[in-house]
Amino acid sequence: MKVDERLIPRVVERMRALADESRLRLMLRLKQGECNVSTLTDELGIAQASVSKHLAVLRQVGLVEVERRGTQAVYRVCDESVFDLCKLVCDGVIRQLKREQAVLAGVRGGDGRVIFPK
Repeated sequence: MKVDERLIPRVVERMRALADESRLRLMLRLKQGECNVSTLTDELGIAQASVSKHLAVLRQVGLVEVERRGTQAVYRVCDESVFDLCKLVCDGVIRQLKREQAVLAGVRGGDGRVIFPK
């Protein structure tokens, strides 16, 4: 796959935006449906100021959008492709964990204790 070099800084911005646990949790919650800051704060247990800050980062990189409804600001995911990336990364983590478990299983004795090489 050929990547336009001019896009790399934007790709890095998006990946950096997703490389935060709170922002990833916000994205996963918004995948379920649009939401306002108060609901996100209550459901995720993240301080209101932090939720607002994280949503601003996600908006800046084009992953969420906001709609004003009276005094409410309602957020929603505007680029669903981010969840394809999340699935790829999660699948990779699962493969890694299985490999690690296989290695551990190979160094355990019949009673389950880890056998250390001499």
